[in-house]
Amino acid sequence: MLLLLCVSAAAALDMSRREVGAATLTTAAVSPGATNIFELEVPYRGKAVPLSKFAGKANLVVNIKMDDPVAGANLSGMRYLGTKYFSQLRIWAFPTDQGYFEPDVAELIRAKAYQQFGFGQYPAAVVFDKVDVLGKTAHPLFQYLQTYPNPNGVNRLTVNFEKFLLDGRGKVLRRYPRKFSPLDIEPDVQAIIDDSVFPEPSEDYLLAWQDATKELKGEYAFRQNYNVYSQTEASTDWAGLADLSFQ
Repeated sequence: MLLLLCVSAAAALDMSRREVGAATLTTAAVSPGATNIFELEVPYRGKAVPLSKFAGKANLVVNIKMDDPVAGANLSGMRYLGTKYFSQLRIWAFPTDQGYFEPDVAELIRAKAYQQFGFGQYPAAVVFDKVDVLGKTAHPLFQYLQTYPNPNGVNRLTVNFEKFLLDGRGKVLRRYPRKFSPLDIEPDVQAIIDDSVFPEPSEDYLLAWQDATKELKGEYAFRQNYNVYSQTEASTDWAGLADLSFQ
């Protein structure tokens, strides 16, 4: 029944698949040798998509989990931003098998995000394939993002729905914790678009990161040897479902 319900949403995303315009992806992770974030590629339906497509825009990068209780608030808030700043902001969402269990394949995650929250319509937002976000097998994009520590001085990704705001040159300007509403990111996005002075961190922003420390042992945190393990090979996202019914 769920599969049938998601077919219409997946059909609505079919144009997105064609417009992304991907080349064949032959490895689970791209070489981290790139010197600029826009030299990297990310996977979409098993194909490699160059991030250079998004250069010159404000970009918001987020790791997502559909079963997280904050999924609705985050995806709905990001849909609002993507709609309001349609020509100036791009949102990159990445599911992952690391951390709290994500049972669905990426194709079904895309359909659910679009059907339930209206999120993921290209070009404003894209839900990419699953990638590793931590450890030696982390995708080079997330290796790069985690060179920028959060206000608590921690580099590594700690919880679901951490958000990174990048300018048009790919520089990370700010990262936001799981429960920080995307609606409150709007002034920062506006500053990038206007090429104006980037706002100082608000008191609410700093308090949100203080509160985030309470989540580090929670169900939705990434915890070594609990829901994140040392890997020698990157995780792969089974794409068979797309061949069965999401044409």
